[in-house]
Amino acid sequence: MLITDKKELEKFNACHRVWQGIPSIERTKKGRTFVCFYSGELVETFGNYELLLKCDGDLNDFGEPIAVAFNGKKSRCFDGALWIDPLERLWFIWSIQPENKVCAVICDDPDADELEWSEVFYIGNGVMMNRPTVLSTGEWLFPIALWKQNMNSNMRNATTEPAAAYAYKSTDNGKTFRKMGGADIRGRSFDEHMIFEQNNGVLNMLVRTDYGIGVAYSYDRGKNWTKGEDSGYGGPSSRFHIKRLSSGRVLLINHYNFKERNNLTALLSEDDGKTFKYTLLLDERDYVSYPDAVECDDGFIYVVYDRERGYYKKTLEESYADAREILIAKFTEEDIINGKLVTKGSRLKNVASRLTRLADTDPDPYEKTLLSDSELAEKLIKKNKEDIISAVFEMYPMSCMNIHNVDISKLDNMIDNFNKTDKRDVELLERIISFVRNSPLEDVKPLPIIEKIINYIEENLTDEFSVNSLSEYMGISVYYLCHLFKKATGTTVIDYRNELRLTKSKLMLVNTNESISDIASKIGYSSASYFSKLFVRHEKISPTEYRELHK
Repeated sequence: MLITDKKELEKFNACHRVWQGIPSIERTKKGRTFVCFYSGELVETFGNYELLLKCDGDLNDFGEPIAVAFNGKKSRCFDGALWIDPLERLWFIWSIQPENKVCAVICDDPDADELEWSEVFYIGNGVMMNRPTVLSTGEWLFPIALWKQNMNSNMRNATTEPAAAYAYKSTDNGKTFRKMGGADIRGRSFDEHMIFEQNNGVLNMLVRTDYGIGVAYSYDRGKNWTKGEDSGYGGPSSRFHIKRLSSGRVLLINHYNFKERNNLTALLSEDDGKTFKYTLLLDERDYVSYPDAVECDDGFIYVVYDRERGYYKKTLEESYADAREILIAKFTEEDIINGKLVTKGSRLKNVASRLTRLADTDPDPYEKTLLSDSELAEKLIKKNKEDIISAVFEMYPMSCMNIHNVDISKLDNMIDNFNKTDKRDVELLERIISFVRNSPLEDVKPLPIIEKIINYIEENLTDEFSVNSLSEYMGISVYYLCHLFKKATGTTVIDYRNELRLTKSKLMLVNTNESISDIASKIGYSSASYFSKLFVRHEKISPTEYRELHK
């Protein structure tokens, strides 16, 4: 899983990567700087890998990867984090899907000429992006999240545990890890949470949300968390960074006075994070995001972030048009207080890694998009008929999401006509391909459509809605909705709803004394006998027997 062989690492060099982003940074006491980020394929999906680079001198000279976490084409390694622990060991941490694990390796001497790594070991179940927090009492808290469902197409969380932003605790220097409490904050979006300790010992869990940054509090060192609320820090629903500096001040890296992901700014607080009096603009450009920061003994703060990642494009030339950069800012608290660079050695917008064109020997990964509509139709028509439309959506995964510019009815009518006849109508398929291929694209990233669908199902669980009515409510093609949902969750909308109803009925059977009739009504069935028949069909025992067995 961890590749360190120099010959094998060559296939992960910059000349073989189309896009890159989502970085982390660490720096040793002797001045060696490490950054990690991930790449692979054309989007965030199976086949992604996490790269580790190092620099011993100028911050521009990171070179090619010295290690890569790669789990094969049927898995993905992503959301890496670097951390030098109190024992001065370097941790290289990454998440894996669909295994839904957080794994790591440790280097005891990160300043050595030849780095030696431990065996890969398991930390917790879920996704972790940010480094651990060392509490004033010595414990280490690792921020690991369980999502309600996987928010990226093709990948699914393999867990039945409650979704939340959790903390895992280690009290023995990382030998063992124990899952603590978690917070399920309203509007949480990919979590990307960080844990920050106030001066009074209360823990703040700050979580990315669709309205900025949410916060929950723990008064018992992470065992329990309060109901989440808006922190007031703002932000465009993106990763942020917060930490207490050695001076006692609190540093926040966030988007400030922003329009989407621009104006990446360092903010400084002198009142324990209540207000941020001082600001330093790090990068005003569009699509700068995902900061990670480390403070060094020389007083400098190093912030890594990405710019214009280059993914979710239609052609290779569109990817080339993006900057596809990993950048580093270097500054001090004095710079933030002055609102400009006043310290010798400070610098902004320093490029640590920039992609150029692919090697001449590499095939164009967008080659399938270069086929004409008729050529692609002829190629797909040879597939099993039920797979053809899904294959079209696979090739153009962002199509039909811009609901204001897509004639959904026209698309669904064409697909209806294509499915109604046994004749393999190449011309009709060609028109469908042309329609989907030329539909407007969202500019940056996939919309969280699966999360919205699941939220709708949960909020309307007792209603007998149809997939057609759901697609009308969501404003997207019914075929595209079914395709996205099945791909992301492995099940259909209706099967998911029925399973959710059963799950809720089991909870009520075990935890309440409500009658079978009342339980049936509360999960959307007007007939208790029909509910009981369904329950027996799925569980092989009656609701009453289930209650007696588990209550």
